[in-house]
Amino acid sequence: MAISFLKKAKEYMPQRSVKYLLHRHLSGYDKARSLKTIHASSLTKPEGLCPRMYALHDVTGIKSKDEWLTTSSAVTFQMGRDLEWNVVNWFADMGKAVCHWKCIACGTLHEFQTRPLKCQQCGVSRFDPKEVRFVSAVNGASCGVDMLVAVGETKLRPIELKTIDKDEFKALKAPLAEHRWRTNLYLRLIAESDHSWSNMVSTEVATVLYVSKGGFGCQDLELKKWGLTEQFSPFKEFEIKRDDSQTDDITRRAKAIKDFREGKVGMPCGICPTAMVKRASMCALKSACFSGDHPPNYDWMKDGD
Repeated sequence: MAISFLKKAKEYMPQRSVKYLLHRHLSGYDKARSLKTIHASSLTKPEGLCPRMYALHDVTGIKSKDEWLTTSSAVTFQMGRDLEWNVVNWFADMGKAVCHWKCIACGTLHEFQTRPLKCQQCGVSRFDPKEVRFVSAVNGASCGVDMLVAVGETKLRPIELKTIDKDEFKALKAPLAEHRWRTNLYLRLIAESDHSWSNMVSTEVATVLYVSKGGFGCQDLELKKWGLTEQFSPFKEFEIKRDDSQTDDITRRAKAIKDFREGKVGMPCGICPTAMVKRASMCALKSACFSGDHPPNYDWMKDGD
């Protein structure tokens, strides 16, 4: 019966479909992010970061599971990346965007500057923008800032770029909670970084800039107040002011990992009460976590205070 099914399926296999070729090309497993780096985006996920997972990865070498990426997701993500790329370059055209710039010809990285006129190595004048990363010297967490912009302040303004569906964009009245939380964390991590670049970046206020994927966005009365003749805007911006009280818990989790890696504390406790909860069942480190071979002896929830 299995042979009959495969034979039937083969009959329906498209021979000249470009849609089929795209689906085969774009769908597949998305490689899991390395646990060597404590990313701010992982710290601010709704489910919360588990320090024990990172520690067990270090001890066992077990990696996170790759995730299946559908064609629809792949296209959506690429549309967002392309739109963000354009926004950074629009600010670069104004001479206001500061980031890293990678030469598309030889790969030379021109760090922390406005877009170069030409590559110092090969002379080519085309570049891809790359985010500037900051690592906290206090807790080891890392953040990548999409763009730093000179907006007339004494220091560069961190900008978090977000592309959003046109219908969601129209309904947006405030930054989404995760974006507000993450950008707030960025300000803290930049302030705690010991890199010289951090001295040139604002650590008190940042901006989340939303870009509508629908082009026209929605009617914006603010444009008329500014003396512009347009009625619609594809952009919405929200200022985020630093408030460390909102990020104390997540930075404590990051510090538990940093302290473990530096040998200052023992194996951290986890956040799953049993192996039966949904999160544990989906974790690549489940077996190692509940095997009894790596008993937790550091309660970061209490001892970290």
